[in-house]
Amino acid sequence: MSKVRLVAVAGTAFLCALPVVAEDLTIVYKTTGQGGPGTSTSYFSAEGMRTSDADRDTIIEYGPGRIISIDHKKKEYSEITLAEMEAAMKAASAKMEQASAQMQEQMKNMPPAMREKMEQMMGGGSGSITVTKGAVRKVAGYDCQDYDIKMSTMMDMVVCATTAIAPPAPNVDPSKYAAFAGPAAALAANPMFKGMAKLAEEMRKIQGFTLADSTSLKVMGRSFDSTKEATEVKKGPIPASAFDVAAIAKGYKKVENPMVKMAK
Repeated sequence: MSKVRLVAVAGTAFLCALPVVAEDLTIVYKTTGQGGPGTSTSYFSAEGMRTSDADRDTIIEYGPGRIISIDHKKKEYSEITLAEMEAAMKAASAKMEQASAQMQEQMKNMPPAMREKMEQMMGGGSGSITVTKGAVRKVAGYDCQDYDIKMSTMMDMVVCATTAIAPPAPNVDPSKYAAFAGPAAALAANPMFKGMAKLAEEMRKIQGFTLADSTSLKVMGRSFDSTKEATEVKKGPIPASAFDVAAIAKGYKKVENPMVKMAK
Protein backbone atom coordinates (compact mmCIF):
# COMPACT_ATOMS: atom_id res chain seq x y z
CA MET A 1 0.00 0.00 0.00
CA SER A 2 2.82 2.38 0.76
CA LYS A 3 4.06 1.68 -2.76
CA VAL A 4 0.89 3.22 -4.20
CA ARG A 5 1.33 6.41 -2.24
CA LEU A 6 5.02 6.73 -2.99
CA VAL A 7 4.55 6.19 -6.72
CA ALA A 8 1.83 8.83 -6.89
CA VAL A 9 3.65 11.39 -4.76
CA ALA A 10 6.92 10.85 -6.61
CA GLY A 11 5.16 11.11 -9.96
CA THR A 12 3.41 14.34 -9.02
CA ALA A 13 6.64 15.87 -7.69
CA PHE A 14 8.44 14.75 -10.82
CA LEU A 15 5.93 16.54 -13.05
CA CYS A 16 6.05 19.75 -11.07
CA ALA A 17 9.82 19.93 -10.61
CA LEU A 18 11.11 19.47 -14.14
CA PRO A 19 12.26 22.41 -16.26
CA VAL A 20 10.32 23.63 -19.29
CA VAL A 21 13.03 22.90 -21.86
CA ALA A 22 15.59 20.08 -21.79
CA GLU A 23 17.01 17.43 -24.09
CA ASP A 24 15.94 13.80 -23.98
CA LEU A 25 18.17 11.74 -21.71
CA THR A 26 19.32 8.13 -21.76
CA ILE A 27 21.22 7.14 -18.62
CA VAL A 28 23.05 3.86 -18.01
CA TYR A 29 23.63 2.79 -14.40
CA LYS A 30 25.65 0.13 -12.65
CA THR A 31 23.68 -1.44 -9.78
CA THR A 32 24.02 -3.77 -6.82
CA GLY A 33 21.31 -5.36 -4.73
CA GLN A 34 19.87 -8.62 -3.45
CA GLY A 35 20.38 -10.16 -6.88
CA GLY A 36 24.01 -9.10 -7.14
CA PRO A 37 25.65 -6.63 -9.54
CA GLY A 38 23.91 -5.54 -12.73
CA THR A 39 23.07 -2.67 -15.04
CA SER A 40 19.95 -0.65 -15.74
CA THR A 41 18.95 2.04 -18.23
CA SER A 42 16.54 4.95 -17.84
CA TYR A 43 15.00 6.88 -20.72
CA PHE A 44 13.49 10.34 -20.26
CA SER A 45 11.54 12.16 -22.98
CA ALA A 46 8.71 14.68 -23.08
CA GLU A 47 6.30 11.88 -24.02
CA GLY A 48 7.31 9.18 -21.57
CA MET A 49 9.78 7.58 -19.20
CA ARG A 50 11.18 4.05 -19.04
CA THR A 51 13.37 2.21 -16.56
CA SER A 52 14.83 -1.09 -17.70
CA ASP A 53 17.00 -3.90 -16.33
CA ALA A 54 17.40 -7.64 -16.89
CA ASP A 55 14.37 -8.52 -14.76
CA ARG A 56 11.79 -5.86 -15.47
CA ASP A 57 10.74 -2.75 -17.36
CA THR A 58 8.48 0.08 -16.28
CA ILE A 59 7.13 2.46 -18.91
CA ILE A 60 5.15 5.62 -18.11
CA GLU A 61 3.19 7.15 -20.99
CA TYR A 62 2.40 10.74 -20.03
CA GLY A 63 -0.29 11.49 -22.63
CA PRO A 64 -2.54 8.46 -22.04
CA GLY A 65 -1.70 8.49 -18.35
CA ARG A 66 -0.71 4.84 -18.40
CA ILE A 67 1.94 2.81 -16.54
CA ILE A 68 3.08 -0.52 -17.98
CA SER A 69 4.98 -3.01 -15.79
CA ILE A 70 6.84 -5.82 -17.58
CA ASP A 71 8.24 -8.86 -15.76
CA HIS A 72 10.83 -10.59 -17.94
CA LYS A 73 11.30 -13.53 -15.56
CA LYS A 74 7.60 -14.41 -15.52
CA LYS A 75 7.10 -13.19 -19.11
CA GLU A 76 4.09 -11.17 -17.99
CA TYR A 77 3.03 -7.54 -18.18
CA SER A 78 0.29 -5.39 -16.66
CA GLU A 79 -1.11 -1.89 -17.10
CA ILE A 80 -2.70 0.70 -14.86
CA THR A 81 -4.29 4.02 -15.79
CA LEU A 82 -4.43 7.23 -13.78
CA ALA A 83 -8.09 6.60 -12.95
CA GLU A 84 -7.31 3.08 -11.73
CA MET A 85 -4.36 4.31 -9.67
CA GLU A 86 -6.52 6.98 -8.05
CA ALA A 87 -9.09 4.32 -7.14
CA ALA A 88 -6.31 2.13 -5.72
CA MET A 89 -5.03 5.01 -3.59
CA LYS A 90 -8.52 5.69 -2.25
CA ALA A 91 -8.96 2.01 -1.44
CA ALA A 92 -5.56 1.92 0.28
CA SER A 93 -6.44 5.02 2.28
CA ALA A 94 -9.72 3.50 3.48
CA LYS A 95 -8.06 0.21 4.45
CA MET A 96 -5.25 1.96 6.27
CA GLU A 97 -7.75 4.11 8.18
CA GLN A 98 -9.52 0.97 9.34
CA ALA A 99 -6.28 -0.83 10.22
CA SER A 100 -4.99 2.22 12.10
CA ALA A 101 -8.18 2.52 14.15
CA GLN A 102 -8.03 -1.17 15.05
CA MET A 103 -4.37 -0.88 16.02
CA GLN A 104 -5.02 2.17 18.20
CA GLU A 105 -7.82 0.32 19.98
CA GLN A 106 -5.59 -2.72 20.63
CA MET A 107 -2.77 -0.52 21.91
CA LYS A 108 -4.97 0.89 24.67
CA ASN A 109 -4.65 -2.41 26.56
CA MET A 110 -0.89 -2.79 26.10
CA PRO A 111 1.67 -2.08 28.86
CA PRO A 112 3.09 1.47 28.52
CA ALA A 113 6.55 0.28 27.37
CA MET A 114 5.11 -1.95 24.67
CA ARG A 115 2.67 0.76 23.56
CA GLU A 116 5.53 3.24 23.21
CA LYS A 117 7.50 0.79 21.09
CA MET A 118 4.50 0.17 18.84
CA GLU A 119 3.93 3.89 18.41
CA GLN A 120 7.57 4.31 17.38
CA MET A 121 7.21 1.51 14.85
CA MET A 122 4.06 3.05 13.40
CA GLY A 123 5.78 6.40 13.18
CA GLY A 124 8.69 4.85 11.31
CA GLY A 125 11.27 6.69 13.40
CA SER A 126 9.77 9.96 12.20
CA GLY A 127 11.30 11.93 15.05
CA SER A 128 14.85 11.38 13.79
CA ILE A 129 14.94 12.04 10.06
CA THR A 130 17.82 14.19 8.83
CA VAL A 131 19.19 15.28 5.46
CA THR A 132 22.81 16.46 5.53
CA LYS A 133 24.99 17.76 2.70
CA GLY A 134 28.17 15.86 2.06
CA ALA A 135 31.01 16.15 -0.44
CA VAL A 136 30.86 17.11 -4.11
CA ARG A 137 32.15 14.39 -6.44
CA LYS A 138 32.17 13.41 -10.09
CA VAL A 139 29.60 10.93 -11.38
CA ALA A 140 29.51 10.11 -15.11
CA GLY A 141 31.53 13.28 -15.70
CA TYR A 142 29.20 15.64 -13.81
CA ASP A 143 29.68 17.48 -10.51
CA CYS A 144 27.38 15.77 -8.05
CA GLN A 145 26.38 16.85 -4.53
CA ASP A 146 26.06 14.11 -1.90
CA TYR A 147 23.12 14.20 0.54
CA ASP A 148 23.03 11.80 3.50
CA ILE A 149 19.48 10.88 4.54
CA LYS A 150 19.11 9.10 7.88
CA MET A 151 15.82 7.74 9.21
CA SER A 152 16.36 6.65 12.81
CA THR A 153 18.16 3.27 12.82
CA MET A 154 15.95 1.96 10.00
CA MET A 155 17.46 3.58 6.92
CA ASP A 156 20.63 5.31 5.77
CA MET A 157 20.67 6.60 2.20
CA VAL A 158 23.22 8.69 0.31
CA VAL A 159 21.91 10.46 -2.78
CA CYS A 160 24.18 12.27 -5.23
CA ALA A 161 22.36 14.94 -7.27
CA THR A 162 23.50 17.26 -10.04
CA THR A 163 22.01 20.51 -11.30
CA ALA A 164 23.98 20.24 -14.55
CA ILE A 165 21.39 18.07 -16.31
CA ALA A 166 17.63 17.60 -16.18
CA PRO A 167 15.08 15.52 -18.09
CA PRO A 168 12.56 17.27 -20.37
CA ALA A 169 9.24 18.35 -18.88
CA PRO A 170 6.40 15.89 -19.60
CA ASN A 171 4.23 16.99 -22.51
CA VAL A 172 1.00 16.71 -20.56
CA ASP A 173 -1.44 18.93 -18.69
CA PRO A 174 -0.39 18.76 -14.99
CA SER A 175 -4.04 19.10 -13.97
CA LYS A 176 -4.50 15.46 -15.04
CA TYR A 177 -2.60 14.55 -11.91
CA ALA A 178 -4.43 16.92 -9.57
CA ALA A 179 -6.86 14.20 -8.51
CA PHE A 180 -4.01 12.44 -6.68
CA ALA A 181 -3.64 15.24 -4.15
CA GLY A 182 -6.59 14.14 -1.99
CA PRO A 183 -5.83 10.39 -1.74
CA ALA A 184 -2.10 11.06 -1.35
CA ALA A 185 -2.71 13.53 1.46
CA ALA A 186 -5.04 11.07 3.20
CA LEU A 187 -2.41 8.33 3.08
CA ALA A 188 0.33 10.67 4.24
CA ALA A 189 -1.79 11.72 7.22
CA ASN A 190 -2.24 8.14 8.38
CA PRO A 191 -0.12 7.36 11.48
CA MET A 192 1.29 4.26 9.76
CA PHE A 193 2.82 6.52 7.11
CA LYS A 194 3.93 9.28 9.44
CA GLY A 195 7.62 8.47 8.99
CA MET A 196 7.40 8.19 5.20
CA ALA A 197 5.52 11.47 4.92
CA LYS A 198 8.20 13.26 6.92
CA LEU A 199 10.91 11.55 4.86
CA ALA A 200 9.33 12.84 1.64
CA GLU A 201 9.22 16.34 3.13
CA GLU A 202 12.88 16.24 4.18
CA MET A 203 14.00 14.95 0.79
CA ARG A 204 12.77 18.16 -0.81
CA LYS A 205 16.06 19.61 0.40
CA ILE A 206 17.82 17.61 -2.31
CA GLN A 207 18.44 19.83 -5.33
CA GLY A 208 18.99 18.48 -8.81
CA PHE A 209 18.75 15.20 -10.68
CA THR A 210 19.91 12.03 -8.91
CA LEU A 211 22.85 10.30 -10.61
CA ALA A 212 23.74 7.93 -7.79
CA ASP A 213 22.32 6.54 -4.58
CA SER A 214 23.15 3.92 -1.99
CA THR A 215 20.65 2.61 0.54
CA SER A 216 20.99 0.53 3.69
CA LEU A 217 17.63 -0.56 5.10
CA LYS A 218 16.94 -2.55 8.27
CA VAL A 219 13.49 -4.10 8.67
CA MET A 220 12.50 -6.63 11.33
CA GLY A 221 16.07 -7.71 11.95
CA ARG A 222 16.97 -8.06 8.27
CA SER A 223 19.28 -5.80 6.27
CA PHE A 224 18.84 -4.78 2.64
CA ASP A 225 21.58 -2.91 0.79
CA SER A 226 21.54 -1.52 -2.74
CA THR A 227 23.48 0.94 -4.89
CA LYS A 228 22.93 2.66 -8.22
CA GLU A 229 25.40 4.92 -10.04
CA ALA A 230 25.29 6.45 -13.50
CA THR A 231 28.15 5.43 -15.79
CA GLU A 232 26.96 7.11 -19.00
CA VAL A 233 24.66 10.04 -19.82
CA LYS A 234 23.47 10.42 -23.41
CA LYS A 235 21.66 13.54 -24.61
CA GLY A 236 19.46 13.59 -27.71
CA PRO A 237 16.34 12.03 -29.24
CA ILE A 238 15.32 8.58 -28.04
CA PRO A 239 14.16 6.12 -30.72
CA ALA A 240 10.46 5.20 -30.64
CA SER A 241 11.43 1.55 -30.20
CA ALA A 242 12.55 2.33 -26.64
CA PHE A 243 8.88 2.83 -25.71
CA ASP A 244 7.38 0.11 -27.93
CA VAL A 245 5.50 -2.00 -25.40
CA ALA A 246 4.34 -4.54 -28.01
CA ALA A 247 7.93 -5.26 -29.01
CA ILE A 248 9.40 -5.23 -25.51
CA ALA A 249 6.71 -7.57 -24.14
CA LYS A 250 6.28 -9.64 -27.31
CA GLY A 251 4.81 -13.05 -26.53
CA TYR A 252 4.23 -12.13 -22.87
CA LYS A 253 0.96 -12.77 -21.03
CA LYS A 254 -1.09 -9.77 -19.91
CA VAL A 255 -2.16 -10.00 -16.25
CA GLU A 256 -4.15 -7.81 -13.89
CA ASN A 257 -2.14 -5.06 -12.21
CA PRO A 258 -1.72 -5.64 -8.43
CA MET A 259 -2.87 -2.08 -7.65
CA VAL A 260 -6.06 -2.64 -9.64
CA LYS A 261 -6.71 -5.81 -7.62
CA MET A 262 -6.29 -3.86 -4.41
CA ALA A 263 -8.97 -1.35 -5.43
CA LYS A 264 -11.63 -4.07 -5.87
